[in-house]
Amino acid sequence: MGSAPPRALTCCRRVFGLGLAMLAAGCQTGGWSGSGTPPVRDDIVAIRQFYATEPWIRDEEGRVSGLFVRVYFVAAVGNEAVGKGVFVPGTIKAALYTLTVRPDGSYDRQPVYEWSFDEQQAAGFRLRTPSVMGYSYGLILRWPPEVNVMGREIQVVLSYEKQDGKVVTARGTRFRVPLPAGTRPAPPAGPPRRTARPGPPADLSPPATSQPGPE
Repeated sequence: MGSAPPRALTCCRRVFGLGLAMLAAGCQTGGWSGSGTPPVRDDIVAIRQFYATEPWIRDEEGRVSGLFVRVYFVAAVGNEAVGKGVFVPGTIKAALYTLTVRPDGSYDRQPVYEWSFDEQQAAGFRLRTPSVMGYSYGLILRWPPEVNVMGREIQVVLSYEKQDGKVVTARGTRFRVPLPAGTRPAPPAGPPRRTARPGPPADLSPPATSQPGPE
């Protein structure tokens, strides 16, 4: 008889399953047949990102510890994948910022955390079944416990570093991190950190909408 899985692993599975359900609404699978070898291209010209209305990863106490995003890296015009998402050989990056409104109405943006995934690490996030928009990645962006942004306004910025070092950056997306019941907003976050945590692949469909943030 095998032993029961550790509590942390069980929790992780539940959280991931919830994320899949949240991201399941949106475009239906179609467009490409999915037959043959999925395209891998480095000549990326645009990044399309989709978040569920509730994109949050939560711990057992209900505190937000990350979020889910579906990402399409769009290759240059000139082949059958025009306007479609492809897989990439370079480095996928994501940056987390806190946003504070200044007296003049502008934003003070402070870096808090960074993720970086090379091709091998990012392979764990590949969604093998294409949608009408092509192939994509289902990124799980989880920050460590010491990064406390509960109740804060944040911005997530995705980018792709090509093999020649050039970088394509998506427009940032702004969120208000929800607070668990009975808690107060977090104090200003500390200096930025970096990690890379590949996760299991999944079969998702693009979710609802995203809210663009300040450049």
